[in-house]
Amino acid sequence: MKLDVAITGTGVCAPLGHSADELLAALLAGRSGVAPVTAFDPSPFPCRVAARVTAFKARDWVSNRKNLKLMSDAVRFGLAAVKRAHAQAGLPEVPTDPERLGMFVGAGTAFGDTTDLAPALERGFADGRPFDAAAFATEGMHLINPLWLLKGLSNNVLGFATADLDARGINQNYCNSAAGGLQAVGEAAWAIAEGKADLMIAGGADSAVDPAHFTGFGRLQMLTEAADADGVRPFDEAHDGFAPGEGAAFFVLETPEHARARGQRILARIVGYGTACSAHELPTGVPDGIARAAQVALGRAGWDPREVDVVYAHGNGTAAYDRNEAAAWHMVFGDTTPPITTNKANIGHAIAASGPLSLACAVAIGARGAIPHVRNLETVARDCRGLDLVVGVPRAVPVRRALVHCAGLGAQTAVIALEFDP
Repeated sequence: MKLDVAITGTGVCAPLGHSADELLAALLAGRSGVAPVTAFDPSPFPCRVAARVTAFKARDWVSNRKNLKLMSDAVRFGLAAVKRAHAQAGLPEVPTDPERLGMFVGAGTAFGDTTDLAPALERGFADGRPFDAAAFATEGMHLINPLWLLKGLSNNVLGFATADLDARGINQNYCNSAAGGLQAVGEAAWAIAEGKADLMIAGGADSAVDPAHFTGFGRLQMLTEAADADGVRPFDEAHDGFAPGEGAAFFVLETPEHARARGQRILARIVGYGTACSAHELPTGVPDGIARAAQVALGRAGWDPREVDVVYAHGNGTAAYDRNEAAAWHMVFGDTTPPITTNKANIGHAIAASGPLSLACAVAIGARGAIPHVRNLETVARDCRGLDLVVGVPRAVPVRRALVHCAGLGAQTAVIALEFDP
């Protein structure tokens, strides 16, 4: 079955912008949203920087304000991005056929706001003593917000958004680390192609700017130890990890015929999708898993690798993954690769939202015809040489075909092939 699915709406909530065009403009200007952490004390962790969403008012996007107390930041970002995509696609407030409007969501770890736990934990560590579980239980437990875990449930974006939009069609939640968001979009495209829905809203939302994520990724030695925004250096000789980020990006998907019938402009078409897992190593996997996902996407699109105009790479800035990704692109393209870029030096790594945010940037690149440079890339790492990385300044080129790649823990990876109408 041919995969040819139109993107007719994008919704973005990111550290450097609240639309795909605004985010791309910031990337082209070389701006960074990475800054010192102020939301909590980062001194126990190797990483002291993160990229946060700013100029955001959650109450503007929540129909029932009482629901705000049941939402983590990631859920609020996700709901805003869903509604922005819905509006850009020109969809009516009341769906014509709610049973044919579905939603797939890539979500992060089911964990509430860690600040809700702080008062209880402080009782456990009172008087400078080692952690006292008894004191935590008897003096601290009643201080925990009883809604703590509910605020962070992984299906909260799916639940709140489908209720607000009366979307009663097919729905799924993907909790596959940083691969989940792009997998949600790819699988939603298949749902459209297979006739399971007339319209799908798909994407991802997440926030890794909290002590729990700093602890987990810190133990995996995946976080940068740099103290400023210039320290996140994908594919650079000095790469030492990523800065946690946050945000959301969602897309309205439908068949091109359905879009044209309702007079809606097509922003891009998803013509290929591949996903793979090569779990030989927890954080990184092996290059052939990435290459396999890309080759499946290319095969489904019917493209020769030489027809690809840009690759939006995962580029998380860890030495191990940059090395594997570079090797994978050589497997796919040989010695001559298309231009390659990434955005994690600008907006951090938003985990489940990272793939959709890259996809939103790629959609905007297709319309703009300009590829952002890889920020902070000065000396290409030895293992990454031979790639056509966009260095120093943006590159103005016509973009007709793009590959977007993301990857998560457990060596899961996903690739989407985008095509832009001339």
